[in-house]
Amino acid sequence: MFALHARYRGRERRRADLVRRSAEALSTLNGVGKFELLGVEDICAVIDSAEAVTDTTMALLSAGDWAIGIGIAPGADADPGEVRKLATTAIGRRCRTGVVRVCSRSNDDMGDIVAVFALLAHVLAKRTTEGREATQLMRGGMNQNEAAAELGISKQAMSQRLAAAGWSAETAGWKLAVGLLRKADCGSGHTL
Repeated sequence: MFALHARYRGRERRRADLVRRSAEALSTLNGVGKFELLGVEDICAVIDSAEAVTDTTMALLSAGDWAIGIGIAPGADADPGEVRKLATTAIGRRCRTGVVRVCSRSNDDMGDIVAVFALLAHVLAKRTTEGREATQLMRGGMNQNEAAAELGISKQAMSQRLAAAGWSAETAGWKLAVGLLRKADCGSGHTL
């Protein structure tokens, strides 16, 4: 079982509204439970799958201005309250924007998960508006031809946008993050 605790670290004047809207939007993702508001800047939810944790984390990293803590409680006996506490412990008091921290009940080293999200954060932060549009369509299930038609550009231009946006690195990083999270959720006892 997973939980994700996110803290808004931006400078938005109406931060409470932004945090509330973000919680509502993230709660609509597949496999994501309802995000609870924890004060003005913090939200937390229990999440069912490694894929949903990765998608949610990447959405927050793409949005910027969020620090993220992921809690992992392997096993069928995991308690939602326990996994929420792990996520809150992971985020800590001195969290920084764009940083993902992970805490597991098994006390395994979560450094590989943290590292893959650091790499994904770097790829996402370097993306232009055009790159975000192109990758969003691809993530939504379109192929390059369909996405190019949607944007009104040639297939070659679409290919160039995806290359410049680091689409292949994002795809590889997403798969790696999902695999590492699944392994951690199994409670294998092996250091990651």
